[in-house]
Amino acid sequence: MTRGNRAARARAAGAVCAAAASLALLGACSGGSGAASSTPDGAERTERAARAADDPSPSRSRELSEDQRERKDLVSATEVGWEKAARTAEKKVSGSTLVEIELGDGDDGGGDGDDGDGGGGKVTPVWEAEVATEDGTSHDIRVDAVSGKVTRAEKDDGQDADDRKKTADRLAQAKVTPVKAAAAAAGHQKGTVTGVSLDDADGGPTVWAVDIVSRGTWAKTTFDVDAGNGRVLHEHVDRD
Repeated sequence: MTRGNRAARARAAGAVCAAAASLALLGACSGGSGAASSTPDGAERTERAARAADDPSPSRSRELSEDQRERKDLVSATEVGWEKAARTAEKKVSGSTLVEIELGDGDDGGGDGDDGDGGGGKVTPVWEAEVATEDGTSHDIRVDAVSGKVTRAEKDDGQDADDRKKTADRLAQAKVTPVKAAAAAAGHQKGTVTGVSLDDADGGPTVWAVDIVSRGTWAKTTFDVDAGNGRVLHEHVDRD
């Protein structure tokens, strides 16, 4: 085939393609009374994608982790709050003061549900409390988180003289009550208090460590509250 014939055929093919494109364009632009195209343009696709990303439907919700499911099960089943359970524990041992309290599953002894049955199963919520007398002698008290009754009470026989002294010193330094410490933490994070414990901050003052579980995300935030003045010193979010 000569170069002239190839050029002529190429021009003819180009004309056919141009005509087809023109007809397609006319078909798309006409039809003020006709049906709209079923194929979305780029802007519409982008808008649909944005709406889908913001869709709060359960099918698009992030799956809860094992620890989060366990927290959800425990908190949802609890009927007696930590304050009432703490008062019950203190009344069980005359002259005692709360040192620590934590929500756990009575079936496995785990605290805060982090060592539970994997979530979704039946749980037995209990408050595991430690109270101590002025000389630092500790007692372990278990309070049913549904009925509010004491189900176990025993002296901590594992303490030695040094342990008792450390506990007594912490209690003496705690000018802020656990209730006020929990309130200070709650001012930073809404949720359910699942643990309050008197501890020594690393190289710092004695603190109340307050655990708060957020409903919805079921993440746990731990606040270190200065036991001397009630200021929040540090917070850590456990999203697992």
